[in-house]
Amino acid sequence: MKKVGIVSCDKWIGKINEDINLKNELNDLGIDANIISWQQPFNDNYDALILRSVWGYQNYYNEFKKWLLEIKEKNISLYNNPDLIINNIDKKVQFDILKRNDIDYIKTRFISKSIFLKKHIFDEFENISYVIKPTISGSGENTFLVSNKNDSIPNTITKDDIFKIYTPLMNDNPDCNIMVQPYIPEVNKGEYSCIFIGGQLTHTMLRFPNVFHDKKRTYLLENVPDSIMNLAKKVEQIPEFKEYLYMRVDMVLIGNEAKIMEVELAEPDLLTKYIEDESIKTNVIKTLAKKIEERIK
Repeated sequence: MKKVGIVSCDKWIGKINEDINLKNELNDLGIDANIISWQQPFNDNYDALILRSVWGYQNYYNEFKKWLLEIKEKNISLYNNPDLIINNIDKKVQFDILKRNDIDYIKTRFISKSIFLKKHIFDEFENISYVIKPTISGSGENTFLVSNKNDSIPNTITKDDIFKIYTPLMNDNPDCNIMVQPYIPEVNKGEYSCIFIGGQLTHTMLRFPNVFHDKKRTYLLENVPDSIMNLAKKVEQIPEFKEYLYMRVDMVLIGNEAKIMEVELAEPDLLTKYIEDESIKTNVIKTLAKKIEERIK
């Protein structure tokens, strides 16, 4: 019997329905599937591991990266593979890949630690509202709006706060830099998330991450704008991503033009908890389980 580890973390192990549903579907396929934590020792007799609810890894990044490299060294199959994950986690590397493949994304300025320490670097953004965040992060953590206006938008900070917040982060993680993007008001209308599993577009969701506005419920889209669909399909075909098992392409619509917010290849939340149609929700998990089965045969 083939054995698969569904990788979670100490905080979320056994608590996420998407993990539990995947475990049950794999079991139904005759696969011995277990939910494990990357933060705990485990034996090496797995035919494959699939990265799922490892949320919060950015707070243990050095340990997490070491774990990924050990998995690679031991030649244990991990989906997505360690190189794909590491390159995706670092937004600078991720956006370099997008740029090489002529993918439209939100205009982004990356600032290295050496440049960051020259505090005048932010003077050039004096007259605009901009979003600042670490290149290695997750779930909107340490993402802020910097504005000199009297904005009532949540998570707004002043330029003086930047160094207090980000200097410790960059000191703790040598791989981490800072990224700056213009504030896009259109995010209040939602972010489009196209989910691909093994080359198949399974569903598209409209999300409202509550970083800069009131939280609204994510919901399944039946009609997806053509520009969103076309850009998502273009991203799915990127050669550097060709070995992916699953992918979530997050986009925003500015006028009629789609722009990438982020491509999630590390541990994409498939957002099935927001799908009210049980048949669609079940089909997504069944598709993922079947694609895993095909890879470990």
